[in-house]
Amino acid sequence: MNNRNATASWSGYSHQGQVGLLVALRKLQEPNIDLSNYFVEFENTEDVAIYELTQVGEKNFLSVHQVKAYYSDGNRQNNYIDVFRGKSIYETDAEGKYVKDANKKKIPTGNYESGQWCSNDNYLHTVVEVVDWDNNIAKTTDTIPIYIKRYPYSTTQFHCDTTEVEDFILLELNKIFPANPSQAELAYKKLSFELDNRIRNEHKKVSKALFDIKFSLQEIADIINDQSLFKRQGIYECRKIFYETFIEVITEDSISDEKRDFLENGVVKEINDLDDDNFKRFLQYLNICEPIKDLDKSQILANKDGLDQVFFHLLIEVLELEPLQEQNLIKYRKDNLNSDFVITSIIKEPKRTTTVVKNIIENLESMSLLWENHQLINKEINADFAPNIPSFRDNFEETEESKKDRDRFMYYSNTKLISRENAIQLLNDTNNN
Repeated sequence: MNNRNATASWSGYSHQGQVGLLVALRKLQEPNIDLSNYFVEFENTEDVAIYELTQVGEKNFLSVHQVKAYYSDGNRQNNYIDVFRGKSIYETDAEGKYVKDANKKKIPTGNYESGQWCSNDNYLHTVVEVVDWDNNIAKTTDTIPIYIKRYPYSTTQFHCDTTEVEDFILLELNKIFPANPSQAELAYKKLSFELDNRIRNEHKKVSKALFDIKFSLQEIADIINDQSLFKRQGIYECRKIFYETFIEVITEDSISDEKRDFLENGVVKEINDLDDDNFKRFLQYLNICEPIKDLDKSQILANKDGLDQVFFHLLIEVLELEPLQEQNLIKYRKDNLNSDFVITSIIKEPKRTTTVVKNIIENLESMSLLWENHQLINKEINADFAPNIPSFRDNFEETEESKKDRDRFMYYSNTKLISRENAIQLLNDTNNN
C-alpha cells in the first residue's frame, strides 16, 4: 500500500470529518463554555480546528489537528516529516497548473509551506501506533518551533484506526445520552449526515480558499438532541457505504497514484456531489436489474458487493478511456463503436439472464429512459436483450402482451449485457480506437 492518506476529504464520512466530530463532542462536554461561541472548523486551518470567537469577532484557536491515515510505514515518526517540515511546494506553469516530469509526477521546488498551527494545542492524528514517537523532536522546523502532540483517544491510546473512530464517537454520545444507546446511534447518524451535506455543498465552490465548513458547538448540541424522525436515513446509509467501499478500493496496492488521484478528484467526487435525489437515481441505475418495487429500498441500492466487483472495478481497470457522467449514468464511449457502455453494479449469475432483462426493460419503461444501443457492463452476463424478452422468445400466441414484447424486441435489438472482463478488454483495446 502506498504511504498516503487512505481517505478523501470531500465526504462527511471521511476519517478527517469523523475525527472532527469526535474532537467537537469532547469539547462540547467541557464545563462553563458558551456553546454558541465555540466552533469546530474543517479544511481551513489544517484538517480540523477548534476555536472560540472573541468579543471583536476574531478566532482564538484552542486546538489545531492534522489527520494522517497512513498505514504503510505509518508506525514510524519520520514518515510524518511533512507534518513537521510543512507541505512540499511544487512547480507550476503560468496558469498555475502543476508541471509534471516524464513519469507524470509533480516536480518539487525544494521549498515547503509551514503548517497552520496555533499557539495552544496542536495535534497529529494517526491510524496506527507510532512506535518510536519522541516528544523532544516532534516539533516543526520553523525558526520558532512548535511542538506537535499525538492526540489522546484514551489515556493509553494515541492512534485510531479508520474503523474505530465511530466507536469513539458513540462512546462520547453515550456519555451525553446515558442508558439510551438508540438515541446515541440516531445522533451519530444525523451528525454525520449533516456534516456530509455541508462538505459536499462547500466543495462545489471553485476554490478551497472559499470553503466555510464549520459548526458552532450549539449547532452540534441541537442536532444530537433533535429526536425527530430521521427521514433521510436510507440515503445516509447508501452514501456511507458508497464512500467506505471507494476507500477500501483505492487503498489496494495495485492502483497507481495517478489513477487514485483521478478517481478521488474526478468522477467519484462528481457522483458524491450529487444532491440526494440524483444520488438515489444514480444508485437505481446501477441496480436497474432489480424489481421495480425494490428500487426504493436502501438495502438493495447500497449493494456493496456490486460497487466493489463491478462499478469501481471498471473505473480502475479501464485505462484508455475516461468515464463520462451523463444524466446520473457513468458510461464509456468509443468513436468507432456504435454503443454506450454503461457501468452498473449488477452481479447476477448468467442463469438469471431472462429475469435480469425483464426487470431492466420494465424499469427503463417506468423511468421513461431510452437506452437503445447500450451495453450494460455487469459482472458475468454476456447476452443480447432481444432473445431474452420472455413472450417473444417463447413464441407465445399473439396477444397484447406479446405484441408489446415484439415492439421491445425491435427497439432493444442492439442493447446487450456485457461482462466486466469482456468490456475491459474491448475498452482497453487500442486497435479499436
